[in-house]
Amino acid sequence: MSEFKINNIIIPEELPVIALKNTVLFPKIVIPIIIQRPKSIGALEFAQTHNRLVLFVTQKNSEDDITRNDLFEIGTIGRIVSVFKLPDGSSKIDVEGLVRARVTNFVAEEPFLRVNAEPMALIIRDSLDEKAILRRAIEQFRVISEARSFPTILPEIIYMMSQLKDTEHIASLMTVNLNLEVENQQRILELESMLDILRQLNMYLSREVQILETEKSVVKETKKQIGKMQKELFLREQLKSIEKELGVDDEKDELVGIRAKIMSAGMPKDVQEKALKELSRLGKMPAFNPEGSYIRSYLDLLSELPWSKKTKEKINLKEAEKILNEDHYGLPKVKERILEYLAVQKQVGKLKGPILCLAGPPGTGKTSIGQSIARALGRKFARVSLGGLRDEAEIRGHRRTYVGAMPGRLIQGIQNVKVKNPVFMLDEIDKVGSDFRGDPSSALLEALDPQQNHAFSDHYLEVPFDLSDVLFVVTANRLDTIPPALRDRLEIIEFPGYTELEKFHIAKNFLLPRLFKDHGLKKRSLNFQDSAVMDIIRDHTREAGVRELERQLATVIRKITRKLVESSSTKTISVTKATVDTYLGPIKYTYDVAEQKDEIGRATGLAWTPVGGDLLSIEAIRMPGTGKLILTGQLGIVMKESAQAALSWARAYAARNGVKEDLRKEDIHLHAPSGGIKKEGPSAGIAITTTLVSLFLKKPVRKEVAMTGEVTLRGKVLSIGGLKEKVLAAHRAGIKTVVVPFDNKKDLIDIPKEIQRDIKFFFVKTMDEVLKIALR
Repeated sequence: MSEFKINNIIIPEELPVIALKNTVLFPKIVIPIIIQRPKSIGALEFAQTHNRLVLFVTQKNSEDDITRNDLFEIGTIGRIVSVFKLPDGSSKIDVEGLVRARVTNFVAEEPFLRVNAEPMALIIRDSLDEKAILRRAIEQFRVISEARSFPTILPEIIYMMSQLKDTEHIASLMTVNLNLEVENQQRILELESMLDILRQLNMYLSREVQILETEKSVVKETKKQIGKMQKELFLREQLKSIEKELGVDDEKDELVGIRAKIMSAGMPKDVQEKALKELSRLGKMPAFNPEGSYIRSYLDLLSELPWSKKTKEKINLKEAEKILNEDHYGLPKVKERILEYLAVQKQVGKLKGPILCLAGPPGTGKTSIGQSIARALGRKFARVSLGGLRDEAEIRGHRRTYVGAMPGRLIQGIQNVKVKNPVFMLDEIDKVGSDFRGDPSSALLEALDPQQNHAFSDHYLEVPFDLSDVLFVVTANRLDTIPPALRDRLEIIEFPGYTELEKFHIAKNFLLPRLFKDHGLKKRSLNFQDSAVMDIIRDHTREAGVRELERQLATVIRKITRKLVESSSTKTISVTKATVDTYLGPIKYTYDVAEQKDEIGRATGLAWTPVGGDLLSIEAIRMPGTGKLILTGQLGIVMKESAQAALSWARAYAARNGVKEDLRKEDIHLHAPSGGIKKEGPSAGIAITTTLVSLFLKKPVRKEVAMTGEVTLRGKVLSIGGLKEKVLAAHRAGIKTVVVPFDNKKDLIDIPKEIQRDIKFFFVKTMDEVLKIALR
């Protein structure tokens, strides 16, 4: 066995390991440590009977039961100076750090950890840079110690540092006495150059000095404020005594208090005049007048509204992007728009808030992204659900002439958050109704117009309130139910729904960790394999969002939690693709797959649904008749018209290509399977046309080809929507060739790169091009 010799101390290659919680041992420092865990006691006993040398490595977590993966790679070789046995079986030891060391190999884990370790020589150049930074660090350390911010820094430490010549010893002393977090101490321990260590220490010291200076200014300002408050308190007490001598009653005291709140509310001049006028009316009213309570409520609202109070924004684009990515996976367009808004806000300083409309299927994260936007902006968050709202007064408020009058939802939300620039979410704006009480969507026109909402009029307030600093975020599942005038004021950001891959990452990175925490499970208790997650996504959910996916995952975890609780001997349970059905039952959803052989009179189309894309089979047969076209499969009006156009073009094409039969004497039956599902839209046009041409020419359609596109009577192929979802469905079914309208070539940018590599795309302008690709 090879050995290392450091400072006349022979260090063997193989060493026992003691793991440290929330502590880092540094070279040339002696610290006390309590040893309690069995493995650590075993390592200590081994070291006592051999060379008293142990490798002390800090844990990445605070668990008692640890493995090699829970330890940092770099630690410190220490020499046991003394050992004192405690009554409870643990030991208190004093350890002297000798040299940094890197773990190169784990030799054993039982009965205690043993490793091969390689000492790390610290690079000390003794350059002018090192000397200058060291001098600066010692001076800042002295300033901190004199401020008594760290009671652990004794005067003897400062004196010792002034006498030491060993730079590494000085750096270690400063590090252990600064009360740094364990991660920061470990970062210093892992640095290989003294110059880098001193620079890192200087950064932490400079930060502490800045904090001290800020504390001094805060204390000074606080003393000043306290002096002012004491003076005001003294004057108020004098005023109370005078009023008591004069016989002023409690009602007058209340009016004085209301007046003080009005004067300190920061209202605009015209609003303050209105409030004082109402206060004057209240003062002249008899105590038994019922209108007095209404005026008091009104004045309380006026004085509580944040007329001039704002949340101070600290715009940091990188931090904002980090927050958005932490809370939500994907959604690049939403995140990009928020970051653009922040960038302009930072550049200009003042920007009228945009009205963002997040439109998409349920469960795609529209509502929760509002809270993330508020967190990224450093603003407060308010939310109002508009679903089922039918009364205009809910938006604009009731007039004060009515009993029980209240301000509208917008003003109430502003009052609750107590600032005038929150992120305000209006949820489910597409579900606003209207009846004899008015149209709430019309009342929203003023609030959601950046050119008008600086003077928003609430019937209850009777004075304008500035909403121009509010960042409104509205959500909707459908855009067609939003009135055109209101939709024109919204900046639409589409939520197209998540792909399978996006759902997989959301489940692994967001849903499962949250469910583990909610059910009190640790990661080692449950091994959820990737194939099982993907199986649940494909076979047990069919949605654009992830709500049903979260419910299914929660069902699995609940059943596993019960098993673990009932059986104390079971420590770990694995969920695989094969075992998913035992927890969730048989497969709930199936997807069409590519055909197994080429067939005449059958083509594969691509369909868009609210929960993603799917394959759409088109079948046709010929039979004697009178030239009728029979359509089945629950086709919509537009799709039926598309089939009629396709038949006309296909008959003409068949005649040009040598078909002698009189097609007017034959009926055509066109069917789209899955008859229980309604099908609509023109995008199946080229698939229907290909099916009919295949039938007339008696040529089979290639099984590996799927297609989408609208067809005209002239055989032109027009663009379609939902290309991303359709291509994902084709990829899932094993399709290798997809025919797409030429005008949709621009939409290829939305298709994930890995799918583009697996599928060959043909961009066509006419049906002749389609048939060359699709027919044998």
